[in-house]
Amino acid sequence: MTSHAVLIIEDRPEIATRLSRAVEATARLSLAGVVGTLDQGVEKLFALKPRVMLVDIGLPDGSGVDAIRAAAEADWVVDSLVISIFGDEARVVEAIQAGARGYILKGGDLDQVGADVLSLLDGGSPISPAIARHVLNLLTTDLPESAALEQDILTAREAEILRAISRGYKRREIGEQLGISAGTVGNHITSIYRKLKVNTNMQAVVQATRKGLL
Repeated sequence: MTSHAVLIIEDRPEIATRLSRAVEATARLSLAGVVGTLDQGVEKLFALKPRVMLVDIGLPDGSGVDAIRAAAEADWVVDSLVISIFGDEARVVEAIQAGARGYILKGGDLDQVGADVLSLLDGGSPISPAIARHVLNLLTTDLPESAALEQDILTAREAEILRAISRGYKRREIGEQLGISAGTVGNHITSIYRKLKVNTNMQAVVQATRKGLL
């Protein structure tokens, strides 16, 4: 069974310990390393080449968003999942636009982070409900009218798949529910991304909900 390496960038020792334990207790995951600053995080990101990065936003020497941007520009596949106490609009939108694939508030059940990472690896976008509600009212675009019109055209199957994604279902599970292959689900998701001008499941759900498509 393939083991996916996880790097944790978190400056609070007690939180870092809980996250580490959750990762180590989850099958298919392994702990690549734990660091407490932005500089250390970016250094370890490129030295260890993890598959997933758990990152706090408020770090002693800067914003975790800079680490997310670095991960988005890496020459291998690495997904970023924010684990933060900060849920204000500026930081949330900045993290999403930088490439974060999920956003979990520290006030939630951190023991479930291992499951959240697995969901991420299977194409999901873990997001705390409070963050989802917050972002829906804040994320805006400046698309030309013709592009905005294209966004509104989702097929019934695409909307069905996007609703399943918003509920946290993985591609395989969606395929089983709809009687289609996971690959076909992936093709529909690619089409959804193109129409909504987004790059992640979380961005797709946010955009579609804001435009009344879900």
